[in-house]
Amino acid sequence: MKEVLLGELGGGVEEATIQRWFFEEGDTVSEGEDLVELTSENGLFTVQANAAGTLAEVYYDEGEAVQKGEVLCMIDDDEDADKDGEDE
Repeated sequence: MKEVLLGELGGGVEEATIQRWFFEEGDTVSEGEDLVELTSENGLFTVQANAAGTLAEVYYDEGEAVQKGEVLCMIDDDEDADKDGEDE
């Protein structure tokens, strides 16, 4: 599982608001795809998937505020499943 974090926002901004999710839990995502659109004092921006896999958990709903460094969601990249299979 990979964490997708809200990174640096620039200009000393510490918080952003979720505008919309491009995917729902259970959807397949590709690395680099836009996952979520947010707004801050600096404007509108997106956060991309840092791995390919399944969007496993979304921790914030649209309209909620998120602090810099918080985990936005989790992507199941199947690395753990591959490792489990190798142990058998």
